[in-house]
Amino acid sequence: MDKSSFGQLERFIGRPFRNKKSLLTALTHPSYPSQDAQQEVSQNFQRLEFLGDSILNLFIATRLYRLYPDANEGLLSRMRSILVSRKLLARIACTIRLKDALRMGDHERNPSHAAHEKIMADAFEALVAAVYFDRGLKAAEVFLDQCFKPHLDRRKLFRFDPNPKSSLQEFVQKKYGRLPVYRVKQHDDGSFTAWVSVKRSETKGEGRTKQEAEAQAAAALLKKLRRRKKT
Repeated sequence: MDKSSFGQLERFIGRPFRNKKSLLTALTHPSYPSQDAQQEVSQNFQRLEFLGDSILNLFIATRLYRLYPDANEGLLSRMRSILVSRKLLARIACTIRLKDALRMGDHERNPSHAAHEKIMADAFEALVAAVYFDRGLKAAEVFLDQCFKPHLDRRKLFRFDPNPKSSLQEFVQKKYGRLPVYRVKQHDDGSFTAWVSVKRSETKGEGRTKQEAEAQAAAALLKKLRRRKKT
């Protein structure tokens, strides 16, 4: 992490941190070498992540409750699960270039896609808690408003699917009364290709892990089937 990344993140938040140590802790992954083993817990973002998760859930639940007075509990829960999903939090973290400011051990610099999403989502939650401690709940809400504003539209929200395999299964069971069938091949370089089929329709996906390849294939098939349904 360099000072320019640190300053850029503060500018996105909207104000400089009073307590730079709090921000630094929020930007420190557990893999980062600690100078003092006795203070390892307080020097990485895990405790802040725990608090940030609760602040984030309260913010999202409150915003959805106010934005969609006609939505029932089931719909509100579904929207909240998408908004607090690891996939969306990681996307927001990338938007604010959080990775550029993170302090991580060398072996975490090039993680798998799934591991990268987890790191980014966890760090974002830690940052939320750091803003809360430094400036209070109002400042944390202002920061979250800025981050989530592009994602709170209901129609756009449901086009973002954090779990395409589950969505595909639900769609296929309801429409065809059967389950999608997956095939997976691992290549010599360790990457995977997955195919998923329903009746005569098949799509494929690729990824560094089996789960990533299957998710990509499922998302492609779900898009294909939904498009066919509209025609």
